[in-house]
Amino acid sequence: MVNVSITNHFENATNLKDLLAIPNATTGGFFWIGMLFMMWGIIVMTLLNFGFEAAMLTASFVILIAGLFLVYLELVSWTWLMTFLGIILFMIFYMVWQKNR
Repeated sequence: MVNVSITNHFENATNLKDLLAIPNATTGGFFWIGMLFMMWGIIVMTLLNFGFEAAMLTASFVILIAGLFLVYLELVSWTWLMTFLGIILFMIFYMVWQKNR
């Protein structure tokens, strides 16, 4: 009989923070970053009927707020979260530049 060792990542999860950290542990820390970017893309595509600028600003703001919770749970780093703040600032500068032309 072959003895197969299966790793149970859930055996030490005693609270919600540990349970949410398991996908990051198995994917090298990129699970929640990928989830933020996928949710951002879905929100942008959903809101494109309201205009490109509005979709980008709204999606980036929503994901920035949602990402704050993940940062405080230590699941995402601030540098990844600041990507969405950068998108917001870029879109604000772009909209001001377009209005002045």
